[in-house]
Amino acid sequence: MAVNKVIKLAEKKTIEIGIIGGPFDRITTILEEFEPGQKDFIIHPESFGVAPRTVTEIIEREVEVTVPARLHSTVLDMNRFNTGRAGGGGIGWAVGVYFRARVRSTESPNIVVKGQRPLIVNHFAQVFKEILKFPGGFEIELYDHGRRHVGMGSSTGTMTAACVGINEVLGRPFNNRELRRILGFNACEESSNNYLIRGFETGIGAMVGINGGMVLSTDDMELIYKISVPNTKALIVIPDVPSLEDEFCGKETAAESEVELLMRRARYLDSLQCGTKSQIVLLDLLPAMVRRDLKAIGNAIFDLSFLGSKRAECEQHGLCGAPIYQYIGTFREIGAEVAGMSSVGPTVYALTQNQNVYERMLKYLESQNIPSSRIIETHIDNTGARIIENGKERNYQHEGWLNS
Repeated sequence: MAVNKVIKLAEKKTIEIGIIGGPFDRITTILEEFEPGQKDFIIHPESFGVAPRTVTEIIEREVEVTVPARLHSTVLDMNRFNTGRAGGGGIGWAVGVYFRARVRSTESPNIVVKGQRPLIVNHFAQVFKEILKFPGGFEIELYDHGRRHVGMGSSTGTMTAACVGINEVLGRPFNNRELRRILGFNACEESSNNYLIRGFETGIGAMVGINGGMVLSTDDMELIYKISVPNTKALIVIPDVPSLEDEFCGKETAAESEVELLMRRARYLDSLQCGTKSQIVLLDLLPAMVRRDLKAIGNAIFDLSFLGSKRAECEQHGLCGAPIYQYIGTFREIGAEVAGMSSVGPTVYALTQNQNVYERMLKYLESQNIPSSRIIETHIDNTGARIIENGKERNYQHEGWLNS
């Protein structure tokens, strides 16, 4: 006798979190779980300043996409973004740790997703079908870099690789600026309940993922300046800090944990110090980028590490940030031109163009008995996204498609 099995999905949750942006700025934000492709959670382009368009012709194409991961030095002002408003500005770096995706457009209207991060990938495939009225479907296989919820942009990199691949097989209906706005306003994370939940997005992941190098963005996900940083080694460490316990045990979702941090302490400190941060960016960081002076860039980022939201992000990892600041300070003392913590951490990075400095940093980590599984030796990726189609590789370095 056949037995019909009924799979019951968990009930969707709604999470209320109090926001503190300053002494007189106290409101509540609501995070709701949703299913991939749920219509009322798809934000259409015209709502964020992108002209609507359609792709009605189905051409079967297949591309392979490689996108570098991002390190995020700091957000400029946490009060300028939310789960419903992408932006906030920031400083980011593309590094040689990669996301890889294979994307195929199909005559069948079905969406078939394989590999990792299927909820996020499925959602963005349905976002593109909906906003472009595309009658066909997609086959997508995607793999992230495996370092999740530790500040290395596993979610934003996944979204970037998926969006670049889908946009490519559809004939590039959107340019780079439009693409990152679609990504930013539809950004999401997986919840612990096997649904999706709104996430924060500055656009930095998409900017460095597509463009490579180092980028500076201002509010509303606008790319202000991008430079290549050649011959630069990147040493990335995921330190063992108290905050990792909850992140790896899955006691709460990454999205919920980030909202608690970003909407309270970080937001409050930025309300006090975002002016100072912006002055450092305008008067110190940006001129150093123009001169391609990596040491001066590092000096500015070091100062920013103790201000506003970045200070709050470092503090969450125990002892008022002491474990994080010990790494940052030691790397600087050893001679690294740039050192900092990426995003909400705890990932710490050091950048140098000096081989001797790099080797001394490795010896320091060895002396601290840091497991090799927590160390990534790589470089700054100055190329950005690569596409392989019909056996030929190309990137976007000299294409007008990159224009913002």
